[in-house]
Amino acid sequence: MKKITLIFLSVFSVFFVACAAKEDSAAVVNGTHIAKNTYEATLQNIVSAHQQLGQPDILENAQNRQLLGHLALQQLITNEVLAQEAQKQNIEIEKKLIEQNIDNLKKAVIRDENGQPVADKKVLDQKFKEKLKKDGTTLRALENNIRKELLAKTLLKDYADKQKIELQEQGLQNFYDQIMIVLGNDQKQKESLPKENLPLLLPFATEVKKQTAERTLVSSVFLATPKDISKQDLSAKQQQARDIIKELKENKISFAEAIEKYSDDKNALKTNGEQLVLRGTLPTELDKAVFESKLGTITGPLTQPEGVYIIRVNEKRAEIKPTYTQLRNSIINTLAEAQLKQKTSQYVQELVNNAKVEILVPELAQQSTPAEK
Repeated sequence: MKKITLIFLSVFSVFFVACAAKEDSAAVVNGTHIAKNTYEATLQNIVSAHQQLGQPDILENAQNRQLLGHLALQQLITNEVLAQEAQKQNIEIEKKLIEQNIDNLKKAVIRDENGQPVADKKVLDQKFKEKLKKDGTTLRALENNIRKELLAKTLLKDYADKQKIELQEQGLQNFYDQIMIVLGNDQKQKESLPKENLPLLLPFATEVKKQTAERTLVSSVFLATPKDISKQDLSAKQQQARDIIKELKENKISFAEAIEKYSDDKNALKTNGEQLVLRGTLPTELDKAVFESKLGTITGPLTQPEGVYIIRVNEKRAEIKPTYTQLRNSIINTLAEAQLKQKTSQYVQELVNNAKVEILVPELAQQSTPAEK
């Protein structure tokens, strides 16, 4: 048997129930039943994630419920198929790893009245038992589900470790050339980029820009103003800024002290009163003022819709154009990861397609799915 020891992989936010009766099942995978309440719990977990992202009424649309239901069931079906394949390959999960996951799960889901972890082990165990009973499941069923989760993850890890990734030098160079187009100003060239490459190109280019863009190290005092501020009050705020500038120029106060005493944004105090600013990340007028300011010169008052700024540029660094050699290793890692992800996805899909799956959720049963046989 192949022994696998892994660290804790995830916190389960739903409890799963073993089920043998077909009328209580959401699906059957190669003869193994997936419980309806398992499906409902998984669906609710997905729905909650959408609601936390600002979609509180996600289920009001019947089509949305069907789409999310399909997603939830496919997750469960895929996990079951992978766990079964792992067992066929004699992959085994150590009991202590399952126990470790159970312990971490207890600490994650059981909290006291103040929302803090429960320190007393007896109280923790008792409340966990009550939670299991309330959710209609058992510790044995939960252990079985965690075991299947770990089997699936281990199978995919083993598969990934065995894959041979092949990258051609010309492909690396082409990716670099496309990154330079994304970072450039030629809109026609950008529009000509292969759309299928954009999911890789755009995040990579964004990270490169963070590392290579023109930048300044700025000290700033910010005096906030309300949207409906009167001309008189705005004038007073600008005068306050001029008074602060006078104090700074006469060395009566340091920028860090001015920020602590006057500024409505004290985040810069975490870095000794300085903030790193990249070209193009500030509102247009403020960005121009910052990057055209002379090194060491106090500039202000700079009046913006949100408030009045006083700035001093402490350091400047020009934009850097990275060479192919400098980016090559990062490009290799990005393309290798993408190729491995594609291979793994194809492997999983093949296993699912070859499984015997019966959908028993009425609203999903008529949907055509890759897993359904």
